[in-house]
Amino acid sequence: MNKRLNMLYVNNINALNNYREKHSDNNLHGPLLLKLKNYFHQHNKLMVIGQETYGWCNSPDINEQLETYEEFDFGVSYYSSPFWNIIRKVERALSIEPYAIAWSNLNRFDVDCGSPDYTELARDISSFDYILKEEINILTPDICVFFTNHKYDHRLTSLYEDLMFENINGLPEKHFVRLYHPDLPEHTIRAPHPKTIRIKGWENDFIKYIEAIK
Repeated sequence: MNKRLNMLYVNNINALNNYREKHSDNNLHGPLLLKLKNYFHQHNKLMVIGQETYGWCNSPDINEQLETYEEFDFGVSYYSSPFWNIIRKVERALSIEPYAIAWSNLNRFDVDCGSPDYTELARDISSFDYILKEEINILTPDICVFFTNHKYDHRLTSLYEDLMFENINGLPEKHFVRLYHPDLPEHTIRAPHPKTIRIKGWENDFIKYIEAIK
């Protein structure tokens, strides 16, 4: 699977680097490229998708990006991060080994450690959304959680034609939804950023919902 991922990145690295060069006057970090280990051996294969990194390796070299991903090891040293704290709880809820997931982002790059919200930056970066779709196709997760909030629903509907949204009983409407599409796993969820989940007091109910998937 890593070979297929690598080929995906080789085929797209020129386009990604062209984006970097076009917007070189901005403080870009990325692109985020995946390198996985224990994910493939899990009974429940979990893939989580965030919005963008908060700082990252800024290199045009695929191998450097893959090494950065491997060394980061799914937030192993981020003890106080709501994002990775809640991911650890999701892992336990699904009986997945710690740090044995797949993690990607909707935005391949971050800008100043945040979202590429400038019109041209955002438009251009959305042109790489197909890479995420290909990652999902290659990795065939059993459970997929998009922590992308409803702000990016238009990107998801552009990526997956006729994507269906369904509110989840017991969780705040519109904030948590099931996603239905033939190219997505049966258990696909779109949720707020974990920091929002924690601040709003939705964490326990969300984890209980995840536990019920087993």
